[in-house]
Amino acid sequence: MTQTSQPPTLENRQHKPRKTKIYSILGDSEHRIILRVLADADEPVSLEELTRETLRDEEYDRDVSVSILEGLMLDIYLPVLDSTGAIETDAGYNRIGPGEDHEAYLQMAEALDEVYEQHFGGV
Repeated sequence: MTQTSQPPTLENRQHKPRKTKIYSILGDSEHRIILRVLADADEPVSLEELTRETLRDEEYDRDVSVSILEGLMLDIYLPVLDSTGAIETDAGYNRIGPGEDHEAYLQMAEALDEVYEQHFGGV
């Protein structure tokens, strides 16, 4: 009798983030900036604080208003980062802080920035 392998059950599967998802997240400068801002903060920040600090970052080179960036944060950036475990938020995005996988994403982002600077120089 031959034994066939059974696919792992949902409970037994390890859920690792896919490389393509990680690359797409780290390829977005806004995501990298948010990771850095949260790493530099002593405690979770409000949406307003995160928006202000993102606009101040030297890598952020868009000319947008605070209200537009807040909308982008709510609609795009924060939900994506929250879904990966890179950040943790409350229901109304009043408190935004590092998530369980924040350090891993931050280390990858910093490594990418370092390699970029070595090969191409500057931001």
